[in-house]
Amino acid sequence: STQNMNKKRWFVADGVFYAELNEFFKRELAGQTYSGVDIRRTPMEMQIIIRAADTSKVIGEQGRRIRELTAAVQKRFGFADGAVEVFADRVQNKA
Repeated sequence: STQNMNKKRWFVADGVFYAELNEFFKRELAGQTYSGVDIRRTPMEMQIIIRAADTSKVIGEQGRRIRELTAAVQKRFGFADGAVEVFADRVQNKA
């Protein structure tokens, strides 16, 4: 059915977006303890959670780095201002 096809296309598009976002952060945060990304959607915005062992490097001095990353994600993926919020979540170092 058409609805199943649309749902399948949405999941594929979602997977592609996740993969591109993951690659984007791997490049942007190379060597900065980047561990992965989670995406949460709310009706008002998309929340992107960057998982890293050292969140201070992701957030930056006075939050400058995370604001730069938010702006870069908005520009790269075509989101409107305020449609995306980027957070950093600390994870334990991999043993």
